[in-house]
Amino acid sequence: MPSHPFVVFCDQVCKSIRWPPAQRLAREELTAHLEDHAAALEEQGVPPEEAAIQAVEAMGDPKEIGQQLNRCHSPFIPRLSQFFAYCACVLFLFGFCIGVLHGTGLFRYDTFLLPASTLPGWDDGELLCEGSAQGGGHVGGYAIQAKDAALVNRPSTKYRPSKLEIQAAVTVSHWKPWLDHLTTSIPAVWTDPHGASGTVSCVSVDSTILAQNWILCLEEPTPGCRWFTITLGRPGDQCMLEITLDEEVPPA
Repeated sequence: MPSHPFVVFCDQVCKSIRWPPAQRLAREELTAHLEDHAAALEEQGVPPEEAAIQAVEAMGDPKEIGQQLNRCHSPFIPRLSQFFAYCACVLFLFGFCIGVLHGTGLFRYDTFLLPASTLPGWDDGELLCEGSAQGGGHVGGYAIQAKDAALVNRPSTKYRPSKLEIQAAVTVSHWKPWLDHLTTSIPAVWTDPHGASGTVSCVSVDSTILAQNWILCLEEPTPGCRWFTITLGRPGDQCMLEITLDEEVPPA
């Protein structure tokens, strides 16, 4: 049984089209156009078989039509677009993984979920001089980042005498919502350039599910010094912070 003229015509057109998806679309569009043309001829009294032949003849040379459609539907552009889309996905996933593993970019939750604490950390503190805090690292999988520092005078109360202390604001964050926050009882000491050292108390002042703000209090800082180093954590799992005051610690 001979093939229908529409099928033969579409086969001849598609021989000149290299991209398979374009062949499918061309076949569908050409068939619809031929059927509409043949139906219009049949309404004028032309027999169905003759109407189909005339509709095909009206379309013109199938090879020339196929070549034109092939130029309009080159496989190069779609494949190139797919290539760049794959590259973009790979780069996004790579950046996502790096951000999660190292707490950088959008995954520095301390930078947009929790503003840094202001100093002094408590209302009863008198600011004697400002300073800066630098450095950070990881302790037990938690990212610690220094934010600010200041020398503060804490007046006497019913329970303690007045004292000088250096307060440092830090942010402790992580990318694992199921984890508890890092405990403030981690080992912490300060040292000065002369080798003197002292204790550091860690106090959590506010938090979200992924980050905490801590105030580190350097107790009894060395008079006459402006530079101090804070070590947080245990050997093998530590981070270092550098404190610089605008003025020297006054005599006790």
